[in-house]
Amino acid sequence: MHKIILLPGLLILLADISCTPSQTIDDKFNGTYKLDKFESYDSVTGKWNADKWRGKDADGFIQYDGKGHMSVHLYPRDYKDFDTNKNIDSIDQESLKELAKFYQSNFVYFADYKIINDSTIEHTRVSATEPKNWGTKLIRSFEFINDTLILTAHEKLETKKMRLRWIKL
Repeated sequence: MHKIILLPGLLILLADISCTPSQTIDDKFNGTYKLDKFESYDSVTGKWNADKWRGKDADGFIQYDGKGHMSVHLYPRDYKDFDTNKNIDSIDQESLKELAKFYQSNFVYFADYKIINDSTIEHTRVSATEPKNWGTKLIRSFEFINDTLILTAHEKLETKKMRLRWIKL
């Protein structure tokens, strides 16, 4: 009698498991990630080492909607602490330069993305803080390790092979 009850139960369980859709790569990307760190590749040692972005420690976020759209925002760690309450009409030329450099230190773009294969993604920038970047494509290798997304640039950044590690929120 126990065998008769056990067999249909197993069949139902197996049918349920086999009908559950497997997670797609888009599903894995879907979500918001916080920047963990920049890393550069040392070709002499063959290792990835912690690095800085534009000479500074960086923070940032990247977001994928799982439907082909994404955004990224990178900024120096001290970006949130900068005093922006200055009246632009009353500050001197040096302060204006400092303010312009401050706004230039933040990097944002929105893009359409497509998965090229199991380890490569392409971002086609729709808009960006740098107008010359609009419409340009970026190719990134990707890897998921638990809740960490690693994106490796195909082009050199600041003359280095760089990757960014992102932690899913």
